[in-house]
Amino acid sequence: MSRPFDVVARDPGESSDATCHHCGQEVAETSLDRWHWCKPCSTELERKARRGQHLIAAAITVSFLVWILVEGTGGVLPAYAWALPLLAAYYLGSRIGRVLIRNYLRSQRGA
Repeated sequence: MSRPFDVVARDPGESSDATCHHCGQEVAETSLDRWHWCKPCSTELERKARRGQHLIAAAITVSFLVWILVEGTGGVLPAYAWALPLLAAYYLGSRIGRVLIRNYLRSQRGA
């Protein structure tokens, strides 16, 4: 399994406390996150999650924008006032997307 980062090998005589659930590298337990992933694997996961979260947020925001335009909600709020709900939709979609992508990637063993 190739990695775009280097994993520091431990001294064979040194005892390891835990194993990374993603790459199988034996590391000190203090260097694992709460899902038992080592720092390089967690960093790679966060990088992938950042890309996916923006795609999900954009999909949610665009669908909300289409609903605003199709339903003719101009009587409810002036056109410029819909900017704040659209920003809120993007923010919430980003948070939801990050959790969804992160959990999906964590569920994929060896991905």
